[in-house]
Amino acid sequence: MTPCSDLHYRRCEPQDETLLRRVAIGCYTPYYHDLWEPGGMAAYLESIYAPPRIAAELVDPNLRYEIAYLAGEPVGFSKYHFRCDRDEIINAAYLERVYVAPAVIGTGVGRCLIERMIDTARSQAREWIWLQAMSDAAKPLERYRDMGFTQCGQHRLELPRVRATKSAMLVMRLRLTAG
Repeated sequence: MTPCSDLHYRRCEPQDETLLRRVAIGCYTPYYHDLWEPGGMAAYLESIYAPPRIAAELVDPNLRYEIAYLAGEPVGFSKYHFRCDRDEIINAAYLERVYVAPAVIGTGVGRCLIERMIDTARSQAREWIWLQAMSDAAKPLERYRDMGFTQCGQHRLELPRVRATKSAMLVMRLRLTAG
């Protein structure tokens, strides 16, 4: 396991657009081939990591992208919304993305990124943090449950070229304050 203290984190700034795009695509691509019909993944990644979109997100005061580094190399990233309420999840932060490089899968880097965002949400007096995960993603779901997240909803990805048999998502939340 990689201790979180071995990682260095850096918040992405507008000048990091190209680096963020490279890290994000490199961390996403190895895991989700079976989710997409032919050509779907490339179109999706081009859309969500299009330079104008990334540029706008990097200056949005409600969003934070962070890259995790191990021994000076980028090994993962997260995308976090400081405030993003959902249905019955009020005063909430949203952990939209956490992906790690294949070289560090299973080493705890993903957990460190999640814990970091949980701490950020707590420091901002958020009552909840929530996320979404593929319903068939056994290892990530196990990790989220081990961290105290519970399922509070479900839905389907409504994106072009997503395989219908792979589109089920779970919504999970974690209470950050005594309730």
